[in-house]
Amino acid sequence: MSVKSVESSEFTTLENEFQGRIGTRVIHLRNTTSTMDVARDLVEETHELKTLDGTVIIADEQTKGRGRFGRSWDSGHGEDILASVILCPRLAITGELTTMAALAAAMTVDELTTRSSAIKWPNDVLVDGKKICGVIAESATTGSSFVGVIGIGLNVNRIADDRVLQEYDATSVREVLRLETQVDRRSAVRVLLANLNELYDALVRGESIMPEWRDRLSVLNSYVEVTMASERNVGEIVSGIAEDVDEFGRLLIRESSGNLRAVAAGEVTMRAEQVGQ
Repeated sequence: MSVKSVESSEFTTLENEFQGRIGTRVIHLRNTTSTMDVARDLVEETHELKTLDGTVIIADEQTKGRGRFGRSWDSGHGEDILASVILCPRLAITGELTTMAALAAAMTVDELTTRSSAIKWPNDVLVDGKKICGVIAESATTGSSFVGVIGIGLNVNRIADDRVLQEYDATSVREVLRLETQVDRRSAVRVLLANLNELYDALVRGESIMPEWRDRLSVLNSYVEVTMASERNVGEIVSGIAEDVDEFGRLLIRESSGNLRAVAAGEVTMRAEQVGQ
């Protein structure tokens, strides 16, 4: 695949600041099907996968952007952050890449909006209960090499009368700030990359970021229903009180029978019945 990247733009100049880290190479596309598609093609076509480590792909517009469970992720041209990050970490930290991305996105939203965001398990970022960012992850193993691709869709400039925001109960940085003018996307991307690097560096040092991620979870101590998404349990619904998460990020749900169920992946819905903190 030939990647027709913008040779020099406000985004590619970020490479100067993030050399040797996440952002060491920035591919800026005006239009593509999905940054995840581009990342996957790069992985398939590259023999030395380590050369892709830290590559960030940013698009102004996606024609087939997708979120979790195959849902579409729509965005107007040049409005939002539509990005994928390619990482080649050691195997010990691969399970925390999605957690890292969700937490970095939440930290970024906090900095951009001066508000406190929350994470809807496992990786949607919310402000005032409305979705502002979604994260997905894909992985591949070639020989002894692991490659993780993280997709981040952060609503930066979409406005309240946008049909999609209303349909999905979503919001954006611009809407939260109630701005008449657009938020600078380059500045937003720079903040995101800085936060990703801060957390990734912590993982590389052997530190855990799970406690900070856990503290932001909006579902804990609430009655939830989770539609399972694992291969063996597609469509199965687990309901009960979300008591905690374990060291793997699985949601621990206390069912009405008293059984404590660990859920690794699924679509969670919070219900009115709640217990106190």
